[in-house]
Amino acid sequence: MQRVERLDERLASLPKPLLQQSREFRLAADDCLVVCAGFEDRAIGVLKNAIAAGGVFTAVIIDYRPIVPENRLAEMRNVCQKAGLRAIEVIYDRENPADFGTILNEKISGMAGRVFLDVSAMSRLLIVQSLVALGRRACGFAGCVVAYAEATIYPPTQEEVELALRHSAEDPLYSILLLSSGIFDVTVVPELSSTAVAGDQTRLVAFPTFSTDQLTALRSELAPSRVTCIHGVPPKPENQWRTAAIARINQLGLAPPDNVLASTLDYRETFDCLVELYNAHSERERILVSPTGSKMQSVAVGLFRTFIDDVQIVYPTPKEFRSPQNYTRGVGQLYSLDLGAISAEL
Repeated sequence: MQRVERLDERLASLPKPLLQQSREFRLAADDCLVVCAGFEDRAIGVLKNAIAAGGVFTAVIIDYRPIVPENRLAEMRNVCQKAGLRAIEVIYDRENPADFGTILNEKISGMAGRVFLDVSAMSRLLIVQSLVALGRRACGFAGCVVAYAEATIYPPTQEEVELALRHSAEDPLYSILLLSSGIFDVTVVPELSSTAVAGDQTRLVAFPTFSTDQLTALRSELAPSRVTCIHGVPPKPENQWRTAAIARINQLGLAPPDNVLASTLDYRETFDCLVELYNAHSERERILVSPTGSKMQSVAVGLFRTFIDDVQIVYPTPKEFRSPQNYTRGVGQLYSLDLGAISAEL
């Protein structure tokens, strides 16, 4: 009798499309670009690039709520108006994000061309929701392209982190607050809940960050039996100190088997880690994944969750953001990821 290959085995052997550097995004009249009006400079980088390339297309602008005064919604409206683009707006409420994927698919349902999903300024949960929704369409990921703009500056600096660690060592009550502050809720949206039967053993797969509140909240509220941490490794040597620093801030080691290293840019490494973890543990444990890593690591989580239903997505929604100046600045290298091959293979 011929053995039937399991879905996770098929995903492990699936040729995954390569993230490509892009000089410009050329969109046709029937294409659409989905952008999120965040406060980072790179929020508007892909939109301006596509307009400069001469395209006249539809822009689907995600209005991110609760409102942050520095968000670039007004700037995006103005840029689209000057370029003669058709602009459609849709609200994403980070405190009530359930079923956003359905709303997004409704907005783009009548468009015949490609869908460019600019993840540069999206929250990690929004990235996962959007990709899962796009992948679940009848056409799957056919005609779907992920667009991504790197930043040129990634706060905090190494000096700021070392100073915070020294303060923490001197004062046990000192809270290291480098990016966001507090957790609004550990969010579970129905469309990303698990189809697996709840069991006694759970494994949390987490991506440690400079915001220590996130991992603390996940452990406290979910009380997982085991935790596996996927530590992000930046591609540029000058940023690779961040991996060990984040581990120190969260009082974690980097040694396996409970710790795994994966690139913050090459989504394939994170995707493969998730497949390996699922293959090793899903028969005995219920797996919870919290996509708090880099934007491209969150793309990997979204692609993985599109095909694996019995994994629960959980997300520690920040309560407050520190000044936008504490976040990334500038618009660096642009990238594109054509997901059509994934639809064709599966």
